[in-house]
Amino acid sequence: MASLRAAGFIIYRVMSSRIEYLMMQTSYGQYHWTPPKGHVDPGESDMDTAVRETEEEAGLKLHHIKVMEDSRKELFYTVRGKPKTVIYWLAELLDNNIPVILSEEHKDFKWVNVEEACKLGDYVDFQNVLKECDVYLKEKLQL
Repeated sequence: MASLRAAGFIIYRVMSSRIEYLMMQTSYGQYHWTPPKGHVDPGESDMDTAVRETEEEAGLKLHHIKVMEDSRKELFYTVRGKPKTVIYWLAELLDNNIPVILSEEHKDFKWVNVEEACKLGDYVDFQNVLKECDVYLKEKLQL
């Protein structure tokens, strides 16, 4: 059985010494909240997928963000009986004035701290990845 595969970026920005994460609410299903991500197309690399999906879903192009390629995180879970792998990288929004432009796949977005992001993204594995990213960033940025 082929496993499902998706990739995206955990996008953050620094606002007056606070780290905020981009969370987007889907316009389908249970209206869950996630960072921008999507299914890997045949022949596409995980990174190419993350770049494409971030532009499609949030209107953020590669030159708007700085990807931390050494921050790759993998999540494994089951969706409708099929195994799924989701790859995330941390990415910094380079200019806080760049607007998020939602596609029809999402109905809302928020910039939130790690606690609020964990409440919105209610999967334990995702929450753990967010917390790891937050600790890493606070150490790296000395916040």
